[in-house]
Amino acid sequence: MARAKQKAVAAPAKPDWGQLGPAMRALPNDQWRAFCHELVTGKPGHGRYARAARAAGFGKESTTTNVAKIAWRLAHDERMLAAIAEESRKYLRGSHPEAVAALLAMIRNSGHRDHGRAVLSLLERTDPVVSKQTIDITHRVIDPDQEALEELRALRQLGVSREKMVETFGGNGLARLERLEAADMARRASEAKLIEGNLIEVENNG
Repeated sequence: MARAKQKAVAAPAKPDWGQLGPAMRALPNDQWRAFCHELVTGKPGHGRYARAARAAGFGKESTTTNVAKIAWRLAHDERMLAAIAEESRKYLRGSHPEAVAALLAMIRNSGHRDHGRAVLSLLERTDPVVSKQTIDITHRVIDPDQEALEELRALRQLGVSREKMVETFGGNGLARLERLEAADMARRASEAKLIEGNLIEVENNG
């Protein structure tokens, strides 16, 4: 009697998770990764934690209540929270083709209430309008002595007492400003005489 040939039982294939992000790689094992994947991509609504846990192989012989407790603890583990956020972002990016199809359907339907908005949205993303703005900046250099002299003259016009001026500029400061003011007045008087002399000379020559 011929021996029955024994067939080699192949080991279950290891799931291919593709290019995992750092948060998914940080999870303890593939069972945790399967739970994360099911939670992100599975059916939403009440009981989603328990459904994801059972799909990942947790609590095979446990009651529904115990599975729900296991699933809740898994879902709120800091490592799992980071992996869920990471996979959710990848899942949304992978849905771009569906978003493009929906947008094009709105654009092709001229009767859609958001048709115009969809057209503008597409144009703004594919050929954005480049706006240019020119800003002119003028730098004005102010002489602090001249500014202080203008303030002194303004206080005099307002009838401010000398005591208040001393409080404002200080005794030495006020005396210094008064010397500067006297020199400025002398310079202006000299310039005025020079201009007047030039005018008299021109008239005489004429």
